[in-house]
Amino acid sequence: MKIKVDLKIFFILILYLIIQKTEILTLAVIFILLHEVGHIVSGITLGLKIKKIKITIAGISLEFANYGKERKIKKIIIDFAGPFVNLLATILGIILGEENIIYANLGLFIINMVPIYPLDGGRILKNILLYKKSYKTTIIIIEEVSKNILIVLSVLSSILLLKYKNINIFILIIYLWGIHLNERNKNQIIKKAYKSIENNS
Repeated sequence: MKIKVDLKIFFILILYLIIQKTEILTLAVIFILLHEVGHIVSGITLGLKIKKIKITIAGISLEFANYGKERKIKKIIIDFAGPFVNLLATILGIILGEENIIYANLGLFIINMVPIYPLDGGRILKNILLYKKSYKTTIIIIEEVSKNILIVLSVLSSILLLKYKNINIFILIIYLWGIHLNERNKNQIIKKAYKSIENNS
């Protein structure tokens, strides 16, 4: 198992310290870890082995050695397990009347369930689509859905930035655009491979 730390995470930590949101940041880091524990526990329970853990600007990501060989329903369960932990923690925060716990976990749940690949919501949507669509059609749909959602979110975040002078959401949108464009570049390679196969057949 490999563990890798992305140094860009320190930029986010410094940013949150500057804007004095340390309490919510601390809770967010704790519940990001618990979110990932949800993925890990569900994966191990379903018989998968952890290959790599990576700490990134968005938190912690992991890779299962035999994830790609598993059935789609198992992948959906694993991908939803993380957000489900945050949903449970949100409910706990409501019961305890702890606003910071509610905000930290509700934010994590909503962000991760947005159907933008490779967020959990995007992965869930991908595996649902694969029940009915080919892999090639699925990545085209996922790419289009991700782009359209990001356009809407960009407009909304711009309005919020002008109204409330808060750049937090805008920074998040920029990061989401970054991971979307990175995935689109990967998809271009896959599309070219499919096109090459079609031309040769």
